[in-house]
Amino acid sequence: MAKERITVSLSRESARFLRTFRAKTHSPSMSAALEQIVANLQGRGEMEQLDEKVKAYYDSMQESTIREDYAWGALGETALSEEVEENRQERGRPQLAHAE
Repeated sequence: MAKERITVSLSRESARFLRTFRAKTHSPSMSAALEQIVANLQGRGEMEQLDEKVKAYYDSMQESTIREDYAWGALGETALSEEVEENRQERGRPQLAHAE
């Protein structure tokens, strides 16, 4: 990745924060620490955008679709709980040795 040199002036508190952050994260340089902070902020922004899109999707759903999705979810939950219970019961049974 190509790098671009920038110069910034920060308050003493911000500079202290960055030094502390760099030490906590064991960043090899102040630039690496700042890259990590920027990446975290970008990720947070992308998650917020995704949350907004998901909310808009569900807000736009018609009531009939919501009811159908709920029914499918309930069916899946029932099937899963039955499978989990069957697995529990099988683990409680003694294992038979296979004859060769």
